[in-house]
Amino acid sequence: MSETHLNYTSKPNNGMAMAKALVLPRSGFNANTGLPNLQAHWRGATVDADNLSGYFSTLKLKAVDHLPICYPHVMAGTMHMNMLAHKVFPIRLLGALHLKNRITQYRPIKPSEKVDIDAKIGDYRLTESGVEFDFVTDVTVQGELVWQEITIYFVRGKFGGKDNPSKTKSFELESLADAKVVHEWHIPTTRGKAYAKICGDYNPIHMSPLAAKLFGFKRDIAHGFGVMAQAIEYSKALADIEEGKTIQVDVVFKGPVFLGSDVTVRQNAEQDAERYDIYCGDNSRPNICLSVKTL
Repeated sequence: MSETHLNYTSKPNNGMAMAKALVLPRSGFNANTGLPNLQAHWRGATVDADNLSGYFSTLKLKAVDHLPICYPHVMAGTMHMNMLAHKVFPIRLLGALHLKNRITQYRPIKPSEKVDIDAKIGDYRLTESGVEFDFVTDVTVQGELVWQEITIYFVRGKFGGKDNPSKTKSFELESLADAKVVHEWHIPTTRGKAYAKICGDYNPIHMSPLAAKLFGFKRDIAHGFGVMAQAIEYSKALADIEEGKTIQVDVVFKGPVFLGSDVTVRQNAEQDAERYDIYCGDNSRPNICLSVKTL
């Protein structure tokens, strides 16, 4: 299979990437051919101080002297979008659901450090209802792997998984029983546009209630990674982790968090001290399930 490499020396411009990813016709996923060998590379990436400051203020996070554990995902976001928009990628963005992430932080990254960011399309798994596929992102400093992420997307369809599902499965997080509220906060209606300026994700479902309704939602929804970052901070999930430990964050996005909603993060420490569930409003089931632990 031929390789396609996208090489960058500065932050990729989303430009028409979002429009292409949303509307251009695609061949669709075919289990017989799999996914293309598509990679993206950003050498010597630097942190935009204004962007990082905006990240802290928009999400109301306490400023720290290292990159928050979710922030490298923000840095790599426009790379991912350009990969999804590339002509060799067979799946339209509208057909792909951002389902799960696994982040592994081997050490904190200083804002002053230059990093290399490499992303590639990884494995895929056939399921009964569709196909999951991975985006793998590595962040290195002078050759040292400091942060890694696996982003898992899901596409619904008949690809053969009902009769012949893949033997390997992605991780799962089940809802906590009798979880108690440890923090509550409000997601303002302006969050979608404000966070889009930080991360570069201008998907219409985050931009306006009308656009979101056209895609089947009752109103515009918050960016899941922003809500997750707030939950990690507000739950103090990282507070007792010893310096120098490798940290793994798993997240499963199970439903939308609507703008203008009150949000709670809940825990049952006796059942699992590493697990947190995030609820939107009066929803009876968690919208986001989260795990934070050391390796």
